[in-house]
Amino acid sequence: MNKKLIPKFAIILVIIVSFLFTGVVFAESVQQDILEDKVYIIPVKGVIDPGLSNFIQRGIREAEGNKAHAIVFEINTPGGLIDASIQISESILDTKIPTIALVKNEAVSAGVLITISCDKVFMIYGSTIGAAEPRPKEEKIVSYWTSKLEGVAERKGRNKEIIAAMADADIEIPGVIEKGKLLSLTASQAKEHNIADELVDSRKEMLENMDLEDKNIIELTPSLAEKLAGLVTNPYISPLLLTIGFVGIITEILTLGFGLPGAVGIISLALYFGGHMLAGLAGFEALAFFLVGIVLLIIEAFIPGFGVFGILGISGIIASILAASTSIHQAIISIIVSFVGSIIILYLIFRYITKITFLDKIILTMKQEKDLGYKVSDQNLDAIVGHIGKTVTPLRPSGIIVVENMRLDAITEGEFVESNKKVKIIKTEGSKVVVSSEEE
Repeated sequence: MNKKLIPKFAIILVIIVSFLFTGVVFAESVQQDILEDKVYIIPVKGVIDPGLSNFIQRGIREAEGNKAHAIVFEINTPGGLIDASIQISESILDTKIPTIALVKNEAVSAGVLITISCDKVFMIYGSTIGAAEPRPKEEKIVSYWTSKLEGVAERKGRNKEIIAAMADADIEIPGVIEKGKLLSLTASQAKEHNIADELVDSRKEMLENMDLEDKNIIELTPSLAEKLAGLVTNPYISPLLLTIGFVGIITEILTLGFGLPGAVGIISLALYFGGHMLAGLAGFEALAFFLVGIVLLIIEAFIPGFGVFGILGISGIIASILAASTSIHQAIISIIVSFVGSIIILYLIFRYITKITFLDKIILTMKQEKDLGYKVSDQNLDAIVGHIGKTVTPLRPSGIIVVENMRLDAITEGEFVESNKKVKIIKTEGSKVVVSSEEE
């Protein structure tokens, strides 16, 4: 190659590399600008529960990872669990991204804390905020909750006296609220008392007010797992799932074998614990307690009467509920509601089930009357020890046998015996006959 051309090629190569490098830097700069121009819209809708808390915290982490310009929380909630609202509030307060609350319809009860945790508060005309008294209304809980609201209000420069009156009915503010009533404010009243910064007609107007209308709007929606977690951790749904689970399991224990009620019960309880695990509330220890409890109850289902396996099984399930709940208080409420509901439903089932026509084919309604040859034995059962009888039904491990022309309830010591097989009477315990197989 001509030595004179080498410098020229070198200069051209340097120019090309410079352009390529500049292009890469420019592309990265544009990409960074796009990332930083994002505004996240996170809905705070419905009952505030662990599922919603998990979803909102995930949204904040995603916005932080993408270096979002701002996060808007669109609020429309009747309230919910205190613990869940505090988790959401702390996540909002901890983020370095500017946060905006837009109250679309109502921010009631626990929704007040989430609203005032944001840097800016916008309310749509016609919306309301307030009525944040906790349940149960115990002095210790009211005091803690009120101080929590006041602390956040003070940190964000809000009127903490007004906020406190939303949570404590004993607070009186002359000209605003009298003692014995909880404070709720309209949008205009909220702005007048330094709770809301601005009133708007829509999200668009709020974005324009904050110079965000040209940003890349990202509307976050819950995933399928988050929707399921939100559903089953709802404080109204959780006791219902537990009730269905208890009714199914207890029905199975009170009947022979294992069937549909037990399956429905296990599915309901699995949904309860699975949802709590998805929401990050339950760990493997709760699942372990639950599985051990179920195994013990299944064992109990095959043993006549109700004994140690049943007691340990129910204890295991109760322990798992305590481990999975947001608080001991919520767990106790769920357990009480589900147990009372289960008792009522079980009473109605066993009281009226024979009157449900479509169940006639699977329910034995024939009575064992004397005219049909059934009678209560008046003999001393000790006299038949050592005798040979025959099974009328399979013994799994309990069932019915015939011995000395008497139909008796019998149980083996664990073995299963098919029907129409010979069995030997080993011993009697009151009215219970214990047998063993005589088949070779």
